[in-house]
Amino acid sequence: MKVKDPGERVGYLIWQLSQAYAQRMEQALRPLKLTQAQFSALVRLSLDGTLSSAELARRCGVTAQSMGTALRDLVERGLVERRAHPTHGKIVEMSVTAAGVELAQRGEAAVEPCEQEALEPFLPQEREQVRAHLQRMLGTLNPRALGPAGDLLHDGT
Repeated sequence: MKVKDPGERVGYLIWQLSQAYAQRMEQALRPLKLTQAQFSALVRLSLDGTLSSAELARRCGVTAQSMGTALRDLVERGLVERRAHPTHGKIVEMSVTAAGVELAQRGEAAVEPCEQEALEPFLPQEREQVRAHLQRMLGTLNPRALGPAGDLLHDGT
């Protein structure tokens, strides 16, 4: 069996793309003192409302440990609040504060140039197709990141 060039594998291309995009996002978020996991948490909580840290980690596609680290700093900065679940004593719910929503919005503005750069090779009419194809792939690999209609979760479903 012949060894296949990694550039012919979708997974390798996605990994390389992810690394390059993550680097740009990290640079864009650095002035806001946010990591990608923290930014993702603020955005998800802003859109979805109160979530357990475990569910938040699943929706953001990170480990529970990574999310715990991200949330610890966000809580210390007053961007996210923790409270006990009203009926399940072991579950801790997370909710975003007004300052957290404002920082999520600033983060969105900071990463918008990253998205524009990534989509630049495509014609305007192709850009939505690229997003749709990526969402379909994500739905296969991480269904919890998508809602029932195949759209990225944003309404607490």
